[in-house]
Amino acid sequence: MKMKLKERMCFLVVSLFAEVVSATHQITCPTEPIQAEEGGDVSLQCRLDPSVDLRKETLDFTRADLNREDDVVHSYSDEKDRTYRQMDQYRGRTTLIHEDLIRGIISLNISSLTLTDSGLYTCYVPGLADSATITLTVGESAEFNTEFPSEESETVKKFVPKSDGCDLKKCLKCLFLI
Repeated sequence: MKMKLKERMCFLVVSLFAEVVSATHQITCPTEPIQAEEGGDVSLQCRLDPSVDLRKETLDFTRADLNREDDVVHSYSDEKDRTYRQMDQYRGRTTLIHEDLIRGIISLNISSLTLTDSGLYTCYVPGLADSATITLTVGESAEFNTEFPSEESETVKKFVPKSDGCDLKKCLKCLFLI
């Protein structure tokens, strides 16, 4: 069946508009690693700039560092969460905040964190052909109980990740020099 000239023009205009919209929006996420405590909860948040309602878009959070086909942490499409593609280790632990989508904010909460949740998380919006990556570092409870004096004479608890071959005294010395 042949398309009429008017239908072809309409299709062309819609196609061009879709390409312009995807080219002018950018997903941004925090560049600093997100640090969270084992057993706790964390919110991974990305923003669309400029903001646009994302409720009708398809959204995927994946683990970029796992190099697996089934690396889906959370998937959303047709205005619903889709768990059939989700990795078993995240099933029942992720929540996408739908209320934020109208403002162009993509907030994924992960509960009951484990050390294996540490890694690179990619937020991808296929309709905009854009993605951004967040680094999550999950530490043991003891790693968060390291206390440091602050300038306001308060004690501040900071995250000190464990590392093979790391001399804690040297690490602490470096922290105070910076």
